[in-house]
Amino acid sequence: MSCFGAKDDKDEKVIKIKGKVALMKRNLLDFNDFGASMLDRAHELFGCKVCLQLISSDVGDPENEMRGKVGKEAYLENWSCRISPITAETVEFDVTFEWDESFGHPGAFFIKNNHHGEFFLKTLILEDVPGSGPAHFVCNSWVYPTKCYKYTRIFFVNQSYLTSSI
Repeated sequence: MSCFGAKDDKDEKVIKIKGKVALMKRNLLDFNDFGASMLDRAHELFGCKVCLQLISSDVGDPENEMRGKVGKEAYLENWSCRISPITAETVEFDVTFEWDESFGHPGAFFIKNNHHGEFFLKTLILEDVPGSGPAHFVCNSWVYPTKCYKYTRIFFVNQSYLTSSI
């Protein structure tokens, strides 16, 4: 069972999709709130990480009212190893998703912040999605800890469509 309640099925053709997440940690914007930064690092060490899951834009899940199929959970890499700069700067984190090719193209993603403090999520860029190349998710939104939400945050791919391609 994943952190979002989706089943982790054995997939036939799983590929790895690498991505980069750009965000600004709260302590950067709040005059160096080291307390929140230290608590976030402690949460990381105890397994409470920032969790992401890709969602299919092509294939519906019959067990979930035909909403997009949800991939396996992935986590931001090396959060606790990164020392936050004193000035407000964007910090990039790598993330690697396991994606079943039968799910089609990712069109959205769930994000769950299991840390103590919030952060400003700028973008997620998937580097090489098979069959479509890079995928850009422009978020520009605060992501608060899960205890502050009654629902899971979702962001959608930033892709334009021509009427002839729909």
